[in-house]
Amino acid sequence: MNFDYRYFFEPKSIAVIGASNNETKLGHQVFKNLLSYKGKVFPVNVKEESIMGVKAYKTIKDIQDEIDLSVIVVPKPAVKQAVIESGEKGAKGIIIITAGFGETGERGKEEERELVRVAHDYGMRVIGPNCVGVMNTKIDLNATFIEKAKKGSVTFISQSGALGGGIVYKTIKENIGFAKFVSVGNMSDVDFSDLIEYFSRDPDTASILLYLEGVKSGKRFLEVLKEHSKEKPIIALKGGIYSTGARAVSSHTGSIAGNAEIFMTALKQGGAIKAKTIDEALSMARSFTQPLPKGKRVGVITNAGGAGVLISDLIEENGLEMSKLKDETISYLSSFLPPMASLKNPIDMIASATGNDYYRATKALLKDDDVDIIIESCVVPTFGGMTRTEHAEGIVKAINESEVKKPILAMFMAGDISEDAKRFLESNGIPTYERPEDVVSATRALYSFSLISSKNR
Repeated sequence: MNFDYRYFFEPKSIAVIGASNNETKLGHQVFKNLLSYKGKVFPVNVKEESIMGVKAYKTIKDIQDEIDLSVIVVPKPAVKQAVIESGEKGAKGIIIITAGFGETGERGKEEERELVRVAHDYGMRVIGPNCVGVMNTKIDLNATFIEKAKKGSVTFISQSGALGGGIVYKTIKENIGFAKFVSVGNMSDVDFSDLIEYFSRDPDTASILLYLEGVKSGKRFLEVLKEHSKEKPIIALKGGIYSTGARAVSSHTGSIAGNAEIFMTALKQGGAIKAKTIDEALSMARSFTQPLPKGKRVGVITNAGGAGVLISDLIEENGLEMSKLKDETISYLSSFLPPMASLKNPIDMIASATGNDYYRATKALLKDDDVDIIIESCVVPTFGGMTRTEHAEGIVKAINESEVKKPILAMFMAGDISEDAKRFLESNGIPTYERPEDVVSATRALYSFSLISSKNR
């Protein structure tokens, strides 16, 4: 079925079937979240005259305007009728937040299949059931019952609604932005493959992050991965790798986890970049605001020797290489760094390094043809009366003045003291992390994608 997924992510009009004035109901939070949306939003509730001051309708068919998207948050027995009426109204997309279908057993799966059959008869596509909903931060669309994510360039597709919501809250706290968020739930209809195809063409999406437990059409999923992983980085975090977790998958979303070894091999063959943890997955996904590297040689600038040592170990552990700096680079560094500084990679400029030192060192590594990627480490940001942002300002100044473009990632690890610097770097498109493990994982992801990307050919 040919379908325009903009009906889900850029709808001109939305009906919330099950919108409620009762603050304990999910329909209340979904409608409340949509009040700030610039498109038309209509509450549907058979018992209420208005929802939060907005005129309510007994059925979706009573709405005079055309409806692009129907969000269904009614009790399970009323879901099928809501789908039928949405079809009769001419809705294009349906999000079924209500649970109690395929994840409950065979009877629930049959009921779920019936919902999809009805929807397809009317030319509609379905996200869910048993899902949280969708977001598009660029246009302030939050068709979920959770808080809206911050704006960013990562699109996150989660098979688990609750875990997906938890990760959204984590990213809000850590100032990480998403372009889109989709909770696919039971994937009765729209699945990972459909969404990867759509988001691979989405100009607001720099990378696609998947939390997946199982897929329902492994062959198509692998074909889609192979086709689109060359165009846009796809980071995969797989749940249900071990037997206990795999058993839990069936009761969670009704999916089949399959043989974990085969699944993980398929991800690799498809070109997905595999992550082991949530933090690693987020670190990787955030890195693609940067240009792709030409190779795997990393230059490290730091104001603490210990941080340089830890990063160097991790670079080797992750299959990358520490750059061997050119003689002219070392000579230039020696012209302004103190005698106790280490001029070989990692460049330890010691704690007294100023923002101007970061500026000059960064310019030097940008010019050095033997450096493919630069990691900026700042452990002591306020030594001797320095400002909290001067090191970050020096890095950005060097980038802005250079005609050479290389990927630059940063690690500022002084907690709250580094917060202003991190925000400044992020606002200038430089992914900034707090731990050596995270900045190196991100570096590895950039290099991994560079090997398969059509953009590097």
